[in-house]
Amino acid sequence: MSSVPVSCSNGLVVESCAEITANTNKIESYNGFAKWLSFGGDVIAVNEPDEQQKRLRYNDLVASALILQNTVDMMRTLGGLKKEGWKITDEEVSFLSPYQVAHVKRFGEYSLKLKRKPEPWIEDETFQQAAAAVQEMRRPTRKA
Repeated sequence: MSSVPVSCSNGLVVESCAEITANTNKIESYNGFAKWLSFGGDVIAVNEPDEQQKRLRYNDLVASALILQNTVDMMRTLGGLKKEGWKITDEEVSFLSPYQVAHVKRFGEYSLKLKRKPEPWIEDETFQQAAAAVQEMRRPTRKA
């Protein structure tokens, strides 16, 4: 189905107003997800921009880590279902979201098993390439 550019009520010409709504919904879903993960409430008591920025970045880091784990869990589950013979379409997968929190023990007990082997996906080539790209971006550039 080919889409024809249309003019939305705000005067923008886009592929469709539904595209704007879908993207807005994704952003709002992320914001709600990150807010749920935020400890200590909505108000940042300290009126220091550096501390405020630090708190927002830490919260984004926690959100990104949980999104990554949720995505890995969904990929494993979908892979298992496919091995069992389930037919899963791209359209069905498009309804999934990594912004799930029902399984997270936000204030629960956590125990770290430091002698446990890392998850297998950490050794996966795709993850290694992405990690290497991020490390390369973080390297300071040298001025000649």
